[in-house]
Amino acid sequence: MLGRILFFGAGVAACGSSGGALAQDAIPADGDEGTPAIVVTGSKLGSDPQRQARSLQILSSEDLASRGIQDVAGLAKVVPGLTFTRSTYGVPVYSIRGIGYFDNSLTAPPAVAIYIDEAPLPYSALSTGAALDLTTVEVAKGPQGTLFGQNSTGGAINFVSAKPTDRLSVGLSSDIDSFGQFTNEGFVSGPIAANLKMRLSARYERGGDWQENDRTGEKRGGKNLLITRLLTQWNPAHNLDILLNINGWRDRSDTQAGQLVTLRGASPPLPQGVQSHPAGVRNNRLADWSDDGTFARDADYYQAYLRVFYRLENLTITSITSWQHLSRDDTSDSDGTNFQLLQSRTPGRVSIFSQELRARLAQGPVKWMVGGNFQRERVKDELALTIKDSSFPFDAIQTKTRHRNRSWAVFANLDVDVTDRLTLEGGGRYTDERRRFQGCSYDGGDGSLAAYVGRVATTLSGTTVNIPAGGCVSLSDRLLPAVTDTEFSDRNWSWRAGLKWSLRPAMMLYANVSRGQKSAAFPTVAGTVASQFAPAKPESVIAYEVGAKATGFGGRVHISAAAFHYDYRDKQVRGKTIDPNIGPVGALVNITRSSVWGGEVTVDAEPLKGVDLAAGMNLTSSSILGPFLAYDAYGRRRDLGGEPFPLTPKWQLFGNMGYRRTVGSGGSEVFAGASIKYQSGTNADLGEIAALYLNPYAIVDLRAGVTVNGSWTVQAYVTNVADQKYGTFTSTVSPDVNVRFTGMPRTFGLRASYRL
Repeated sequence: MLGRILFFGAGVAACGSSGGALAQDAIPADGDEGTPAIVVTGSKLGSDPQRQARSLQILSSEDLASRGIQDVAGLAKVVPGLTFTRSTYGVPVYSIRGIGYFDNSLTAPPAVAIYIDEAPLPYSALSTGAALDLTTVEVAKGPQGTLFGQNSTGGAINFVSAKPTDRLSVGLSSDIDSFGQFTNEGFVSGPIAANLKMRLSARYERGGDWQENDRTGEKRGGKNLLITRLLTQWNPAHNLDILLNINGWRDRSDTQAGQLVTLRGASPPLPQGVQSHPAGVRNNRLADWSDDGTFARDADYYQAYLRVFYRLENLTITSITSWQHLSRDDTSDSDGTNFQLLQSRTPGRVSIFSQELRARLAQGPVKWMVGGNFQRERVKDELALTIKDSSFPFDAIQTKTRHRNRSWAVFANLDVDVTDRLTLEGGGRYTDERRRFQGCSYDGGDGSLAAYVGRVATTLSGTTVNIPAGGCVSLSDRLLPAVTDTEFSDRNWSWRAGLKWSLRPAMMLYANVSRGQKSAAFPTVAGTVASQFAPAKPESVIAYEVGAKATGFGGRVHISAAAFHYDYRDKQVRGKTIDPNIGPVGALVNITRSSVWGGEVTVDAEPLKGVDLAAGMNLTSSSILGPFLAYDAYGRRRDLGGEPFPLTPKWQLFGNMGYRRTVGSGGSEVFAGASIKYQSGTNADLGEIAALYLNPYAIVDLRAGVTVNGSWTVQAYVTNVADQKYGTFTSTVSPDVNVRFTGMPRTFGLRASYRL
């Protein structure tokens, strides 16, 4: 059985993905034990989650392919405790066990760190192409940062790319679904010269207009996404490995349109056509958008990283150098109607350089590692809103922000085998970072906002304030328009301590306590008061976890269970504040104290030859510890103490069944499978407002197919078999409407692939 590791654990991975099975396509890591060859394993975290005293889940490429997971968002179907939400303007948000950071800004630093081969993707918007041509995906839960990479409070997701092969290898696949979306993917890999290998991979997704305008019958929602990657691996010596990864993606896909759920009271009243617009939950396909625009992504991303790995006896040294750049100019219609209540344009540019260097020594019962990294970022983020038909007393507003960030960190980790059954583990990290911000909101160009704010400022100050058309309108404490120019510096410690006790070779207990910290964050918000650009200060988490992992019945059953408690300080959330000129607007808020507790259990079994079963459960109970006076999603000041976190379902249930049977003597197989995910209800924003509640739902997927001679595979599948009506997010970004974003409806598909 090729190690399926459906780990559910707040502590563990339930499965046994064989390190040997993955060795031929992986790059060496300095964290594995007993690896005599230079090309052996794929990760600093190790290849067998059952041996790790931490919450670690590893999914093989076979796991992902069999369940139709082709992007980062799909991981939420198979990773307990992981949730994925796409915000109003399209920025993806990842949370693990309630630890996440929801913000619409391009510059939102995530609570869950994303990596490709341990090279960081510091912002979630950069992760679009991360799931191309993989060996494994690793999901580590809880605070991270003492082993490699960045500091984080929620966890880390590391995508391990498939590496160049020693022999010529070719793979092709083509997929078409019932909405007409084509997905074509392929790779070619092999030696180029002595000690030099390359691998070229690409995926192109096109079509699939799954949304339907319930007013005109027009359709939209299709993909136009190209992802490419070129890997070059050079082994100039038996103990030296150099990997150059050049990758990028281009996205011209439609942005998702919202579905009008409810109208909110507006003064002056909204146009009559808005008031009579169909509202409410109907089905997942129906939505509405304006007739006078094309709403789509326009994003280009490039990354190059160089990884150098050197081994000298028991000492290993790893260097990772990375440069990446994103340029985007997306447009969205986010109000659920054909009126211009809220249309957005979000230009932005990101340039990031990072360097990491670490050394590890394994000698007898002691293993230590020290390392450091440096990162420099230059970011421009803009938000331009067209709101001609809204209740706002002006037609447009544009916010422009600039960010210049620098951080460096040193970290260390020490593992000591006290006995052959008891291991003590510990690590620490010191981080120093500086974030500089410049920002202002501007008149949209027609002068309506400038004139309005000028009149208000003149009345309040008693001095004439004139603002030109297109000028900065964010008022300082002196009631004069001014660009905010400020800086935030922070120095902090993170750490981890734990023990691992092997009762016998097939059973282990562990306990951990760790601390993580997340960077401060500056918002990109539309507002007329400079104080709205105040940052959310850093958040921190102290996490306690105990767990057990066991394997039985000759390795055919893997069980893992864990319980956890998080003491959360200054949690960063996107909330509301009151702009005295235009009313409730978005702002960043720190929740002073909150907590999360819960547990996870998974069982992964092969009861019969060719039959794989996996089941798991996650409980995440979050709470704001009160009293906590703040503005709810409607801009009403209330005590929010005792509320659960937004977008944090209390229960998640997962199940998967797979069956394979060999037919004939040529390596042919027939296979079938089914998977289910259940998620309990949650609120989309602060205040537990009924109109913003996301109902519980269960999604069932089916698949069946045949593999001929070990090379050709044809598979048919159905996702969301019951055509569940479910929402992924409800937006209150407009003061006039509540808008719901839906999940995909029932989809049929056919996939064919060939591998040489």
